[in-house]
Amino acid sequence: MDRTVVRTYGRGSVLGFLSPLLAYFMAARGMNGWEQSAERNMERDALAMAQRGYRVVSADQYRMPLFGIAYFKVRYELRDPASST
Repeated sequence: MDRTVVRTYGRGSVLGFLSPLLAYFMAARGMNGWEQSAERNMERDALAMAQRGYRVVSADQYRMPLFGIAYFKVRYELRDPASST
């Protein structure tokens, strides 16, 4: 098993750059499905990774709300079996 695992979520939202006008229109109307989907996936993966012995070390968020872009990067690290924390 790798000691450190980095996962990304919401990369599909970057497709907003293909049609900035449409992306802006959708974001202005509150359509943030990419962000909600990414958050659900992060929660699901955090539980699955915890079962495999990993813990979340960092979670970074990159956003451009004007275009409805939300991209997340989560870093997991394998827990040290010798420590009890």
